[in-house]
Amino acid sequence: MFDPNAMPHFYKTVFENSPVGLIVVDGNIALKDINHYMFSVFNIDQNGFYECMLGNALKCSDIYLTGKKCGEGDNCNDCALRKILNSAMLEGVNVPETVVEHDFIINGGNQKKWFKVSASRFIIKDEIFGVLSFIDITSQVEYEELLNRQLSLDAATGLINKYALVDSIKNLASGKNGLTVAMIDIDDFKAVNDQYGHLTGDKVLNLFCSAVFTNTRKQDIIGRFGGDEFMLVFLGTVEGLLIKALQRIATSFRAACRNELGFSPTFSAGVAEFSAENIAGMSVDAIIIKADENLYASKKAGKNRVTASGTIQVFK
Repeated sequence: MFDPNAMPHFYKTVFENSPVGLIVVDGNIALKDINHYMFSVFNIDQNGFYECMLGNALKCSDIYLTGKKCGEGDNCNDCALRKILNSAMLEGVNVPETVVEHDFIINGGNQKKWFKVSASRFIIKDEIFGVLSFIDITSQVEYEELLNRQLSLDAATGLINKYALVDSIKNLASGKNGLTVAMIDIDDFKAVNDQYGHLTGDKVLNLFCSAVFTNTRKQDIIGRFGGDEFMLVFLGTVEGLLIKALQRIATSFRAACRNELGFSPTFSAGVAEFSAENIAGMSVDAIIIKADENLYASKKAGKNRVTASGTIQVFK
């Protein structure tokens, strides 16, 4: 039987003070030893961990306070930590650094953590043990995600930018639901900047964004395509639903501008609907061009209107 207290003092000290997290488990994935790094990261009670199952000791959010043991939770079969351990202990494979994402209960709250995890096994007196090493990369991952979000956002409006819009359309176009796209352009926006100044022009853009947020759903995609052009992307073939949303946006936008700026700018829009069958094989450019052609038709017809399926409606 493996006895951590029987380790020579030197090696025990190295284990406890390693700059990476270390855990030793037996064949039942019950903890036999754990080092200071893991106590610190997971805020584990140093008196209550011994012989606990791995997920119970680390307070896995899937089983914590449920009375279940590690391996009995609803998501245990998909647990990356268990898969890594099984590869090491059952197959004898040394698992190199693998990025693992998992939810734990730490300091009473649910926290998502990312680690680089490695695993190996050793055998003492015919008994198999596993060793897991952890390097906490949560701060690094969160910082990278923050940078990615910032790179995807338009600084002036806070909406996603053109590149993020293109990626969103590309992802949705590969699904089974189809999608509906609206290209929107603020009417005579250059004249607004020339007459009232760029600060007022920026205010117009922000009031438009507020009107869009107020009159769309959380799942709808809203982005700035460039300049005074915006895009709305709705999942599914919902042309009528998107047109009704545009009508509400137009009313809210004009009212907000009139109240805050003393004048009521308008916008024009072009809507294009694509079923899953029709969109298959289409490029993102082709999808955008179709909506843009309808936008041009609205502009040509007198602005302050929306064109879809050959029909032009004036915003009331």
